[in-house]
Amino acid sequence: MRKFVIGLISFIIGAITCSLMFRLTADISGHQLTLLTLLLGGIVGLLFFQWSLRKNRIHEKLIHTNRVLDAIRNVDHLLTRAKDRRSLIQGICDTLVANRSYFSIWAALLSEADEWHTFVEAGLGDDFKPIVARLQKGVLVACCRKALRQPDVVVTDEPTTLCGECPLTTRYQDHGAISARIAYDGQIYGLITLSVPKELIYDTDEKELVREVATDMAFGLRAFELEKKRRITKKALQDSMQALNERIKELNCLYEISNLVERHSLSLEAILQGTLDLIPPAFRMPEKTGARITLDDGHYQTENFKETVWKIENEIIVDSRPAGNLTICWLETTDNGADDPFINEENNLIRAVAERLGKIIERHRAQIALQESEKRFRTLVENSLTGISIIQDNQVVYQNKELERLLGPLPRSDILGDYENIHPLDVKKVKKLSHGIISGNIQALDVEFRYALKGDLENPIWIYCRAHKIEFRQQESILVNMMDLTEVKALEKLLLVQDKMASLGRVTAGIAHEIRNPLSGINIYLNTLEKFFDRGEREVKVKNVFRHLQSASAKIESVIRRVMDFSKPGEPNFYAASINGPVAEAINLTAVTLRKCNIILEKNLSPDLPDCRLDPQLIEEVILNLINNAADAMKGLQGEKKIKIASSLANDCVIVRVLDSGPGVPPEVRDKLFDPFFTTKPDSTGIGLSICHRIITDHRGTLSVQKSEWNGAEFIISIPAI
Repeated sequence: MRKFVIGLISFIIGAITCSLMFRLTADISGHQLTLLTLLLGGIVGLLFFQWSLRKNRIHEKLIHTNRVLDAIRNVDHLLTRAKDRRSLIQGICDTLVANRSYFSIWAALLSEADEWHTFVEAGLGDDFKPIVARLQKGVLVACCRKALRQPDVVVTDEPTTLCGECPLTTRYQDHGAISARIAYDGQIYGLITLSVPKELIYDTDEKELVREVATDMAFGLRAFELEKKRRITKKALQDSMQALNERIKELNCLYEISNLVERHSLSLEAILQGTLDLIPPAFRMPEKTGARITLDDGHYQTENFKETVWKIENEIIVDSRPAGNLTICWLETTDNGADDPFINEENNLIRAVAERLGKIIERHRAQIALQESEKRFRTLVENSLTGISIIQDNQVVYQNKELERLLGPLPRSDILGDYENIHPLDVKKVKKLSHGIISGNIQALDVEFRYALKGDLENPIWIYCRAHKIEFRQQESILVNMMDLTEVKALEKLLLVQDKMASLGRVTAGIAHEIRNPLSGINIYLNTLEKFFDRGEREVKVKNVFRHLQSASAKIESVIRRVMDFSKPGEPNFYAASINGPVAEAINLTAVTLRKCNIILEKNLSPDLPDCRLDPQLIEEVILNLINNAADAMKGLQGEKKIKIASSLANDCVIVRVLDSGPGVPPEVRDKLFDPFFTTKPDSTGIGLSICHRIITDHRGTLSVQKSEWNGAEFIISIPAI
């Protein structure tokens, strides 16, 4: 309205001036004043007014810009001098208003939790309090909401019209407002609002100046933030370095304790005292720290130790039981009156030291026990009746006195003695054993050989040798045990002769028993025949006597043939075959007979058995004999009679089991069951089971007997699988 009035006056003044000038010229030229002349004069006056107004605006803008630039320079100084966020923002606002760059300014800053936290103003006074109250409730005016959403400044040219909700509307009479967010590198720190002349609110330079002021504020806030982080980081680094130094002291303490333990010349008492001397330097206040170790058999302490109320105490556990205590005392009154002057790390250190002391004591006691054990073991080994030697890198590094007696003193040309002193028949297997020891391809090996220490091979001694791998002094070694078996071999020879004589006696008794009955019959029939001849009996009776004589002679011949078969068995014809074949043949041959005798035959032959080296004919003979023996044992029994035949695989051996439900074998006769001519049946020679046992032995197997699942007899055949 003001501009319109001034423009109208300028138009009238121009028209009046133009009419006066025209009147002067009209008197000279005689022309008359016209309306067009007045209009032109008014337009010229209006143009002059506009020019004058524009000139004033430019002048005012220059003045305002200079003031703002001065304020920005002052802001730059504030950025280097301000000590906190509030003083920085307040100083900037005061500077911008003090030199009349802007009418008023207010700013609000966000906290780290994105809440409005800091509020400053310049030129508003108490009128700013309603704005603060709204911001604390999280309520923003329109220009602020818009400024936070966009990076550019927000211009409000008519606050009284557009910002009716704002408590500062009355303060913005005839002024405009420019709002901007205070942001740097994508982070929003707050916002600022400036009251400016209306003629400057759309000026590009003015908006750029406001944007620069907001950026400077954000830069300053960012600098404070970085400085705060730097101080925090520096403090954390200092604390970490200090803590690291303390941890280094603690680690050095543990390391030096380990060094003490490694010094084998130190006694346990010296190690414990040395450990106590190492503990105080590992604490923050070594001069105020004392240490003591209490054990079952005594106590140790530092020179300055005295017991106080401020202490750390940890049990020393040895072999899973408490053996003492490690005590650390604070020797002076605490400066801050704290109940516990020790920090957690120091408590942890003492806990670790106490645990390590327990291990050290355990190790020391174990070493003493080991030394005593080694002494006892060496005494036992040195006085052992068995020759003992240890071989490392193909050299005998130890032998006891007994081995020195057997093989002679060290060194020897060969680890098992000179080959010239070994019986020629045993040299091959001794060389094989030596090669196994030298090459290391040995786990355990046994061998017997004859050895003559003085070269007297006519009278050698028998040596039983066993070699196997061990670890001796942290190195792989061979332990060789040798035993003098000369007397044992002599006793074995004597027992073998006695056993042969006993067997011969049993065989002789069996033969005598088997032949006595037929011979008695022959003598009786010969006497009868003599009487027949004396009385002239008929030929029929004589022939009958001769028949009986022939029968008795045949029995004697059968017994002699059985004895010959047992003493000189035929050579088995071995080849690879499944044992199920001959077992099945024996079952087929006896099935009909067993069925007639009301005997139930059960068959359970495993189909996937490996082959064995066997003579099928002989195996079939063994199975037939066992089945027939089982059937004979069940004659006359009442109730269900059963025979079961099963085959299986166990421990790399093929197993055949023949079970029956008969009376079984009494325990007192099981050891004699496979002896020649031993029988419990009145009409048996006692050779059948002996022949079965010999056949299975020829197959490198075993034949044994035990009680069956039906309380009868169970014969078990075991033959190695291929």
